[in-house]
Amino acid sequence: MLSLHKPSDLLRALGDFVRTIRLARNITREALSRQSGVGVATLARLESTGVCSTENLAKVLVALGSVDVLMEALTPPAPASIAQLRAATRAPARMRARRTSR
Repeated sequence: MLSLHKPSDLLRALGDFVRTIRLARNITREALSRQSGVGVATLARLESTGVCSTENLAKVLVALGSVDVLMEALTPPAPASIAQLRAATRAPARMRARRTSR
């Protein structure tokens, strides 16, 4: 599995993903721009650097029909055991702030 340690690596991988999907579907940047409502220059920047707003990324993924891939990545993993489930739902212990001397 690919391990991304720096944000720039993640962004580059995101741009590569968008470009790969677009080319696999044989869609030009101009056509994707019309379908998504995102400018051609923004698409070029997204594909080369991975940088764009989350709104534009969502528009592009919807136009490419790739929203499921992102939603799957954002779904938290299921707890592996009952103990993990209990630990995940346990309320954190409340703590008081230390008193300051006057």
